[in-house]
Amino acid sequence: MKVTKKVIGLIYISFLLFGIFSFVIPTCRANGVIPPEYSDKLNLDGIYSYNVTGFGKEATWLNFSGGAEGEWASTTNDEILVNISGFYNRDPDDISGDVFSDIHMPWFDIEIYKEAILNFSLSNVSNSEIARNLGLGFAKFQSGFIIPNNQTEWIKANATLEAEGASGQTAHITIEETYNFLYFRFEEYGTTQNQMTELTYDTKSGILIKANTTRGDYKLGISLNNYSLDFETEYKYQVNTFEPLGWAIWTDLWGNYKDIFATGSERGYILVDFTGLYHRDPLLWDPDPFKYATGRPWLDIKVVYEGDVRTDITMQMTNISNTESANALLISFPGFLSGFLLPMMDNDTYDIEAEVLAASWFTVDREFTYEETDLTVDMHFQCGGSFPQNTHLIYEKYTGLLLYVNTVGQNYHLEMTIENYHLDLGNENSQPQPAIPSFPFILTVGIGLITMTIAIFSLRRKMKINL
Repeated sequence: MKVTKKVIGLIYISFLLFGIFSFVIPTCRANGVIPPEYSDKLNLDGIYSYNVTGFGKEATWLNFSGGAEGEWASTTNDEILVNISGFYNRDPDDISGDVFSDIHMPWFDIEIYKEAILNFSLSNVSNSEIARNLGLGFAKFQSGFIIPNNQTEWIKANATLEAEGASGQTAHITIEETYNFLYFRFEEYGTTQNQMTELTYDTKSGILIKANTTRGDYKLGISLNNYSLDFETEYKYQVNTFEPLGWAIWTDLWGNYKDIFATGSERGYILVDFTGLYHRDPLLWDPDPFKYATGRPWLDIKVVYEGDVRTDITMQMTNISNTESANALLISFPGFLSGFLLPMMDNDTYDIEAEVLAASWFTVDREFTYEETDLTVDMHFQCGGSFPQNTHLIYEKYTGLLLYVNTVGQNYHLEMTIENYHLDLGNENSQPQPAIPSFPFILTVGIGLITMTIAIFSLRRKMKINL
């Protein structure tokens, strides 16, 4: 009986303490637990370091109580450091709010450096407060340092509504999305401040990658340090077109036969796993348009055919150079073997157009166009002569990842798109195919009738595919 009374007493005290602490501690998810609307790729134990690429005049940090936390400033090439302190409810003093949820909002510790000395810091401040003070948003679209990663269409819709004046302010809005990134640009008009804000987020983690914002005399540019392509991910390219034979020969860079690969139009895909950045392929000839790259991509690759009965891996290679795959699959221009991952994309001084034209000096009747969007580089090359070629490549900025290829050359046509990348190309897919009946341009003349015979014999023995 005494034990029962003690148990009841302990339960009563526990509820009493819970009631007391619930008034003084914000309702939140415990540190180390990420709410389901946010990515599990977020780093809760580390610090996100941003390089300051531009800064204007000193600013006052305002909290939601109407008070000032102090003046803050930075300088170019200094740092802003943030770490996630938890996911809490919205600040109760944040009366105006924003389009994002009132619960599970990211909160941060933040440090701002000026001339390599800590200039300003705050602990456990909401994403909304940071967004408003740093200018990482527009109107009530205060996206800040982190956005939910599984609500992309909802986020884009709300950004558009805010730009169209849902909260009073209006702006021209540009939205672009690639495999890894989601980009917003707000260009306000009709006010004295004329805010212009660019925000780029990583779609897999939701973390802010780059920002440039101006608002009156205020200016801030930041970019996430040490951001790079995820080499732990397997990248899948859906084959839209593979013609005309349904199979082709894979050779090394000197034209030596290695294997045969087969797939089909809308019936297959190619899987790429990057194994790392290493030295260039020892078989690569000069001139080398990527000679100043810090490392060359190497990869594992699988070519897959989806048959009516089963799915077959028709070819599989391990740790081959990106250069070799560019050559074998014709994901390249003459002499410019860019492949699945374009080296030098993180180098702002690299002149892609000049390098392509220099590498293809030996071609005739060549035409090259080069265009950039906020997130992509779009290149189209065609030439005539004995080895005509017509190739369209789209790469992602910041990472250099191949997003789309449509390449035609000597009885060979490959078009494929990385998964989850949507691109409207109009009537491009109807481009004419060169009439010369040989194999892709980069394959050397040494692959003759003997190689062809061996290849066909190997294909028949290796696989039976209903193409």
